[in-house]
Amino acid sequence: MPAIVNLLFNVVSTNTTISFHVVLPSVSLVSLLAGVGGHLLLWLVLLRNPRSRAKPSSVLLLNLSLADLGALLTLPCVLLSASFQDWQLGGGTCVLLGFMTSVTVGVEIFSLAVLSVLRYRIVAPLTSPPASLVQSGRLCAVVAIWLISITMALPKVTYINFKGGCTWSVGRDEWLFFLVPAFLVYYVAPLFCIAINCGLIISQLHRCRGPIASHRRNKKATALLISSTLVFAISWLPYYSLEFVNVLSPYIISEASPVSLPVLLANTSSPIKVKTGVSILWEVASLTAILLVCLAPCWNPPLYFLLSRPAVRQLQ
Repeated sequence: MPAIVNLLFNVVSTNTTISFHVVLPSVSLVSLLAGVGGHLLLWLVLLRNPRSRAKPSSVLLLNLSLADLGALLTLPCVLLSASFQDWQLGGGTCVLLGFMTSVTVGVEIFSLAVLSVLRYRIVAPLTSPPASLVQSGRLCAVVAIWLISITMALPKVTYINFKGGCTWSVGRDEWLFFLVPAFLVYYVAPLFCIAINCGLIISQLHRCRGPIASHRRNKKATALLISSTLVFAISWLPYYSLEFVNVLSPYIISEASPVSLPVLLANTSSPIKVKTGVSILWEVASLTAILLVCLAPCWNPPLYFLLSRPAVRQLQ
């Protein structure tokens, strides 16, 4: 998928009026500290307690947390670049940052999709396979999630030419070639899968009520899945929307656009006045999208502890 660095590091380098170099580093630092601390507590609870570790969803929750930690480790680059309003970490770091962004986002949303399938099988079990087969199946699913995410992120390194700064020098058609499949595969398809499974889970819980304790656990686990999915959907939708507007709109001319200015000038017969900055509306929208993405890896630990009283007792 197109890296968030295209939107971030081009917008902060333009003639903006909003203090990107103040707001973004502050939010990035808070997100980094709070997110890493929350995920470490999550790992502590899930790994130290045998009962939590034995739950079928624990492996996928840890995998989801690992993806969030990987995303959080990219925030120091955001902090430094937003502070100096310039990219000073080299082309290799920029390409690696874009690659890691794609991998971690893929692992996160694919883990949620597999978790939704697992939750449905727990609520409405068709068969009862052996415990060893279930464990090996979960590990195979985790390996498959990482392999698919890495494979889908490789074209960013092999096909996109990097030329100075932290910008992707690609045209409109090439950008759409990455943006449209990314939106479908990383966003639409997994969310559609999760929505179907959550609908089946809710229907099953209303139709077949088991023991009260088990029913309550299933409801909270489903609430956790839905909450994490909504956080992901809300966090990334503004980014995708801006990228599509950035590519498709003929009225936006900014350094954040993947369409080069000479190409745009060659395709118009009337003279246009070129501005070096961007509009205040575009700045606000860009800042909102970037902040949501930076804060996205922080929400899963609070949601987990909010919906799991045993986890809170373990922390206490």
